[in-house]
Formats: sequence, structure tokens, C-alpha cells
Amino acid sequence: MIPSAEAVVLFLQALAIPLIVLLFFLDGMVLGKLTPPAALYVAYVALASPSAAMLVSLAALSTIAGTLGQYALYRGFNEESPDVFGLRRTLPYVDRLPLIVRARVGERRMRLVSRLFDRFGGWALGITNAIPGIRSLMSIPAGLSNYPRRRFLLFSSVGNACYLLVLTAIAKGLVDVAGAIPW
Repeated sequence: MIPSAEAVVLFLQALAIPLIVLLFFLDGMVLGKLTPPAALYVAYVALASPSAAMLVSLAALSTIAGTLGQYALYRGFNEESPDVFGLRRTLPYVDRLPLIVRARVGERRMRLVSRLFDRFGGWALGITNAIPGIRSLMSIPAGLSNYPRRRFLLFSSVGNACYLLVLTAIAKGLVDVAGAIPW
């Protein structure tokens, strides 16, 4: 039995939100850069036209997921952070994650990010989290410098929230433009 187009759309809508949230978490860890969640988020908002409550919930969940991903990266580079769940001892190769991320980021980009963080601290963290391409990278020098955890979470959350606001505005703008085209 072949599912109807409506059933496929409903299935995709049901999967879209958890997938977007998961991808924002991976993006926060710099691991999800191959599948940018921003494109999926914009497409979902533009095509599915979720209600205001659903849109706010999705943006909030995505902000939290991105911040938690960045926090995981921060903790991976922060030698003083405790191993809360024993993941470093239990899961093989978890301790190598910072080395993998550093290799993916590249030496040139790491120097730039480190200089920005050294000069502007948390402000650089918040601002760069709102910029595609270099989002999340500031978590590395923040972790290496033992930047205060609460300040890290605050600036990271504010930057991620600004990023989601921009993505939502882009998606809504696409809907307005599409509505203005005489089909």
C-alpha cells in the first residue's frame, strides 16, 4: 500500500521538529556543520507555517539544543570540568572529540577565534553565535581559558536566540515574498 501525499507530509512534519532540535545540538558541537540545521529550520517554518506557539516552542528548543551542544564542546575543552556521567571513562574515543573538532576547524580559523575571544570575551561568544559559519567555535577558547560556566551559558544562549530570531525572520520573509508572486 502506497501512503498518500498527505500522510507523507504529516509524517515529515512529525519528524521535522525532533530532527531540527537534534541537528542544532550537533551544530553546537561543531559536528553538525555538514547538515546545517538552519536550512531545515527555515524550510520548515516557510513551508509548514507553524502556529505562533509552535514556532516559539521550536525556536526555544533549538536555542536550548544549540546552547547545550556548545556547552558540551566547552566542557570537552575545559580541563577543570568534572566528568558528570562518567562518559569519558565509559565511551571509547569520547576523550578524542576535542582533537577531532580542532582538526575540523583548522588552525587559521582557531587563531582568529582565539584572538576574538581574548579581546572581547563573552561578547564575542554571543555575537559569533549569531553568525553562520563561525557559530559555536568560540566555545573552544572559552573552554580552554576556563571561562566561567554561567557567563558562558548566558552569552551562548543570547547569541543562539538572536540567531534563531534572524532565521525566523528570513523564513517569514520568504513566505511573504512567495505570497506576493502572482502565480
